[in-house]
Amino acid sequence: MHRYLINSFCGGILFSCWWFCLWVIAYYFVNDSELAILFFPFALRLGIALHIPKRYWPTLYGTEWLLTIGLALLMRQPQWLTVLTASIASLPIVWVACRYYHGNQWQRLVVMAMVIAVTSIVNVISVINHNPVLPLALLVSLTGGVMLVPLCYLVWHYLFQNVWLPLTANVIVYPLRFRLHQVIFYGLLFILNIFLQIWLPNELRYFAPFCLVIPIILLAFRYGWQGALLGTLLNSIALIAARSGVSNLEITDLLLSLLVQTLTGIMLGMAVQRQRDLNRQLKKELYRNHCLSRQLVKAEESVKQEIARELHDEIGQNITAIRTQANIIQRIEAVPASVQCAKTIELLSLNIYDTTKMLLSRLRPKILDDLGLKEAVDQLLRDMEFAAHGIAVKTYWEVDSDTAIEQLSDATKATLYRLCQEALNNALKYAKADNIELHFSIQDRICLVINDNGIGCQAEDYMKGYGLRGMRERVQALGGHFTLCNGQPYSGKSQDDSALTGTNLSIILPRL
Repeated sequence: MHRYLINSFCGGILFSCWWFCLWVIAYYFVNDSELAILFFPFALRLGIALHIPKRYWPTLYGTEWLLTIGLALLMRQPQWLTVLTASIASLPIVWVACRYYHGNQWQRLVVMAMVIAVTSIVNVISVINHNPVLPLALLVSLTGGVMLVPLCYLVWHYLFQNVWLPLTANVIVYPLRFRLHQVIFYGLLFILNIFLQIWLPNELRYFAPFCLVIPIILLAFRYGWQGALLGTLLNSIALIAARSGVSNLEITDLLLSLLVQTLTGIMLGMAVQRQRDLNRQLKKELYRNHCLSRQLVKAEESVKQEIARELHDEIGQNITAIRTQANIIQRIEAVPASVQCAKTIELLSLNIYDTTKMLLSRLRPKILDDLGLKEAVDQLLRDMEFAAHGIAVKTYWEVDSDTAIEQLSDATKATLYRLCQEALNNALKYAKADNIELHFSIQDRICLVINDNGIGCQAEDYMKGYGLRGMRERVQALGGHFTLCNGQPYSGKSQDDSALTGTNLSIILPRL
């Protein structure tokens, strides 16, 4: 109870200061004491009432009623007391609105719009007996509500919906991000707007409000509807500071300008922010799909490695045992038929061994586990005997550290090795090339480029088989890019050569 009283007392003092200052600004702008209450003060009370607990409503409304009565008595205009009915009538409206004022910001904005519209109508009805300018009263209520109620939401969201770090020594490790160049840029824009409002000649005075749209659009595209609302508030300050209404017609024009630019800015910002939210969700889903694809590739490689190990251990031992038994039969049996059967068994076991060895190589290149990626690629080049076919092969490695190759994941190593294996096999069989270059770059990302100076190929022909097409799918699953081009300039030829041939295979992979 003690804390509630202190909060109520301090909150009442703060609200009374804000309320009175806004009334002075509104009175300077509309030149009508009663309409000034319906302008900014009522909008401030409405925005605060939507965002504070109901137990503080008596302080909020009681402060407003005391200020309204005090101003009416001080300025000897008792007819102002009719605006108290508007304040009282807004209580059930806000009460009902609070029941639906939850969820995401879009639902909150819809509730704000409905509350502003209903309370504006209530404000007009409250002054209908003694104020002849009813359209102006409606415009004042709508403009003030559209400007201040969303602002209250922004302040509430910033203070109470963000995660704040505790004030400890650990705060110093977090850098302070203050975008000074953006503050200067937008500040200069608004200074220019104020200059245009004040110093433009009367012939160009109607052109000045159009200049106010520029910072609103920029802020909307940069920060969404929150930035657009901030831009409209600063524009409103420029308009109010530059002009004091001398007639109802001029005041109406200015209010319409404020209302239209605020609504337009908020709607534009909402559209931009909605598109940005959808893009963010799409990026999140794409990243999630890439992560799942990488996990599937890793799981596939792990399963292949396990199967290869089991095949090597189990089948290899069994085949060795079969060959041993066949040799024993040949030595102890003198019957020619038995010797022939033993030789057949040994030959079949050797065939099974060779087939199993080939399957093991396709499942999991054992040389990768024994020697590593660089030595495995060199061994692959020796096994394919390019020198015997008159083909010169050069390999270039560019790594950011000595251990960069060893730090690659098994899936990445296997993918690079199989890509080299498939591309070199195609170049050997079909390219008719005499020079091949392999460029490996392992830095922030992994790049593999394979060039040859052969007759070239059509990418769609290469992709008809399962080799490179499967590799392309694996590269894409790992979040990389696969490019196969024909007619690329070979590094040993001039860029101006009119008969450029060869094939260029480029793969870019992230470091996993």
